[in-house]
Amino acid sequence: MNLLPLDKKVVGALLLGLLLALPSLWVGMQLDDYFHWGLVTQRSQVLQTVSPASPYGLFSFVDGDPARVMDLMNLGLAPWWTYPQVEYAFWRPLTELTHGLDYSLWPQHPMLMHVHSMLYFGLMLVFGFRLFRKIQGDSAAWVWAMFLFALSYTHGVPAGWLANRNAVLAVLFVILTLSSHHRWREGNRSPLDFRSSIFFALGLLCGEMAVTAGAYLFAYAMVLERGPFRDRLFSLLPYGVIGAAWLGMRSLLGYGASGSGHYIDVLQTPGLFIQTLVGRGLDLLGGLFWVVPPELGSGLPEIRRLAYLGLFVGLMWVAWPLLKTDRRARFWLLGALLCLVPVASTIPHSRLLIAASVGAAGFLGLLLQAWRTAGLAPSGARKAATTVLAAILVVLHLGLSALLLPLEMVSMRMVGDNYLNSGAQSWDLSDIPRETTPILINPPLSSAGGYINGVRAYQGLPVAAKTWLLASGLQPLTLTVLNDHTLDLYSPEGLYDPVQEGVLRGPQAPFAVGDSVQLAGMIVTVMEVRNGVPLRARFQFAHPLSSDHYRFSHWNSGQVAPCVLPGKQQSIELRVDSAHCAGP
Repeated sequence: MNLLPLDKKVVGALLLGLLLALPSLWVGMQLDDYFHWGLVTQRSQVLQTVSPASPYGLFSFVDGDPARVMDLMNLGLAPWWTYPQVEYAFWRPLTELTHGLDYSLWPQHPMLMHVHSMLYFGLMLVFGFRLFRKIQGDSAAWVWAMFLFALSYTHGVPAGWLANRNAVLAVLFVILTLSSHHRWREGNRSPLDFRSSIFFALGLLCGEMAVTAGAYLFAYAMVLERGPFRDRLFSLLPYGVIGAAWLGMRSLLGYGASGSGHYIDVLQTPGLFIQTLVGRGLDLLGGLFWVVPPELGSGLPEIRRLAYLGLFVGLMWVAWPLLKTDRRARFWLLGALLCLVPVASTIPHSRLLIAASVGAAGFLGLLLQAWRTAGLAPSGARKAATTVLAAILVVLHLGLSALLLPLEMVSMRMVGDNYLNSGAQSWDLSDIPRETTPILINPPLSSAGGYINGVRAYQGLPVAAKTWLLASGLQPLTLTVLNDHTLDLYSPEGLYDPVQEGVLRGPQAPFAVGDSVQLAGMIVTVMEVRNGVPLRARFQFAHPLSSDHYRFSHWNSGQVAPCVLPGKQQSIELRVDSAHCAGP
């Protein structure tokens, strides 16, 4: 397999992409990384799932077993509102092997782990450049596409967060699959091409993102390739067989997603997927073409989606002359749009656009070349609109995206530092008796219990046998002590954010007034709900609140602070930046 000739353009694009990715070397380990480290090194508190054909079970977070979920809730590794049958377990054995290498050879050197990730990222860029050269030809469109791809901010989280390495590996194999398929269909047209089939299978074993190869292969057969329709359709058959075998094995081995508000299994709940597809798809569309990170969506007005759609219609109007005459443009655009469908099965985020960024770069490269050569509109209003839109695209994709790329690379470090790391490390548990349960009233993340223990175990700090969480998020809470054993928590915004933190309980499993969850030593009763989310809950403890069996704490400006509960029938308001509950 011949790589690209190392001319100045290739070297420049590669170095620029890698230079903007360099901040990832200082990201360290964040969030799920500690979970992975614990499983590989056998130092995790998390109860191991049954993960057949998986080296370590790194991506089998919850497996739909109610007994195991209850054990996790009793330990505080999952919050009390976790849906008992929730499942999100993913089969990524090849990616797991790369993490096993990291945590076996250099477990205390995260920078080396990120160098390892950077190697895969660099390969993804190089083979992406090669694919553009093959399909675009030796033209300015190839150069445009190469730089657009190298500077795409959508690569930031997958390349910068160790736990998301699976997406980089999967897209690397998507590119190799498409490149090999193109060579096959442009060459001697033998009945089968084993190399592209092997690449596709390897990609699926790296991560679900590899299903986007199917989007590009379908677009290739329908739009780019010439010849009898029957032959083009037959070229997809080997991939269909491999995909069906992968789906069958995945299901047979017990992997999948259900009961979660973040992950929707299209095959298990197609109706729910269709309900969410349009909204999520438009947020992803805005992120892909207009460089608005989809994860910002919940903080923007709903009209944003109409704006994204309107801008896209304008883009199609400007690009219509190109789309009518250039099969390559139609191929890249169709492939990129189809890539948005499978990733709409989870909460929109820029990291989900890494596969679609290949097609977007190819399409926009052709569009910008046509604009530069006046191939879109020779005169009139269309020419003026084309010039304005092309300028906007250049600023967004070669300017703003390049600025966002290093920020996306370090974004998980920013999340960890702002919400978790400092508090986890500074929490004083050195003198806590084993029979005492630490209780975090308002951690910023619903998964804080597991993450805190992971951070502390990795740093060699004492870890509590269990840690209970009562609520989560940044919203204010009103805490009322009812009697010696009971307290109430209330928030008009909900005791957890069902959109951002609905990973452990989806809208298909709403709470109702009177529902209760019984843990080993605590009963939680839902007293008030809105749209299935508890606004008020009552917590009844087996021992008096003031006894040595509990140590109450709250999240105070990024730190875990002791909490002095009010007297009976008295209330206090808790905020993450408040010291109202803090003890001396």
